[in-house]
Amino acid sequence: MESTYLIGDVFEQLATLPSDSVDLVLTSPPFLALRSYLPDDHPDKGNEIGQEPTPAAFLDTLLALTAEWDRVLAPHGSLCVELGDTYSGSGGAGGDYSGGGQRDGQAKFTGSARRRSDEWPLAKSLCMIPELYAASLAYGRNLLTGTPSPAGSWRVRNGIKWVRPNPPVGALGDKFRPASSLMTVACRSKDRWFDLEAVRESLKYPEAAGPNAKTETAMVAGKPRQQMSSGSNPAGAPPLDWWEIPSQPYKGSHYAVWPRQLLVRPILAMCPQHVCQTCGEPRRRIVDSIRYLQDGTIATGDFMGSKEGGINQKNAIIKNWAHTDRTTVGWTDCGHNNYRRGIVLDPFAGSGTTLAVANGLGRDAIGIDLDARNADLARDRCGMFLTVHGDD
Repeated sequence: MESTYLIGDVFEQLATLPSDSVDLVLTSPPFLALRSYLPDDHPDKGNEIGQEPTPAAFLDTLLALTAEWDRVLAPHGSLCVELGDTYSGSGGAGGDYSGGGQRDGQAKFTGSARRRSDEWPLAKSLCMIPELYAASLAYGRNLLTGTPSPAGSWRVRNGIKWVRPNPPVGALGDKFRPASSLMTVACRSKDRWFDLEAVRESLKYPEAAGPNAKTETAMVAGKPRQQMSSGSNPAGAPPLDWWEIPSQPYKGSHYAVWPRQLLVRPILAMCPQHVCQTCGEPRRRIVDSIRYLQDGTIATGDFMGSKEGGINQKNAIIKNWAHTDRTTVGWTDCGHNNYRRGIVLDPFAGSGTTLAVANGLGRDAIGIDLDARNADLARDRCGMFLTVHGDD
């Protein structure tokens, strides 16, 4: 496995990547008016994202980035973008700039305070940036300005809520404690690569697997088996669209580090292990499904769609359906025998968490970051798998 870390402006570095060359974009851009990562005298200060003067301008930046991500994404690829929100009139990252903080000695960031009020929501209101970004992808335009998006229209497949059971303590006033952010999952193709089997989870409540599930056990092939409805799957349940994952402490000087667990499902489900370098087709899982009735016999024929015997016969078979076994019997093969590993791109790589997790799961990875100091953090996390460019 290999990881490449590119130091520099994200637009300039993206331009160096070939079209259709990555399989998954998995990233968390800087949030609007939350933190300033670079000191004021840094030569790349003007390229820092998240410093836009208005929410509409920030959305323009995100959509321009998405247009570049679309160019480098393979046709079967997916986009996963995690965004937190900003309160209008907030004062920035507080304790980050205090003695012993992550940016001790750096001029304090003032956040969205003292911005033009006619271009922001009322003070103390959420700006709704994550939702606006997802909606702008779906409708193909910046929904704050109405202008067409350079990224065009996308198929927004999920809006995943990352729920933190251990959020940082901050000033609350008249609001509940913020503990979640939104990960927008989108793609261009209606036939994107997606491997649900790789991320199925154990059924916590098998007796409630479907509306017709029963709590009594059934004898299947001479063995007791929990009876499940036609909608259940003993191979496991698909993850829900909210993930309770605690944030993880990190000793390095970076204050926005993803927990590794957050990245495992997107990589396993949306980045293929192997992609043909000749035709561009990823290998797809082939699953064989065998449906068993309660007497242990195998249900044969297209009984779910069969018209023979009418609806009563079909309902009788479904009622006696005990379980379905799903087995991976192989992977598709285009025949060219010229495969590369799947590639994950994180355009805001920071300390390199995405790269390290991708390598651990057998994928290659590319990271981009404006701050050269973060490359040393990524080296510690990725070790010998990492090659850094632009740190001269």
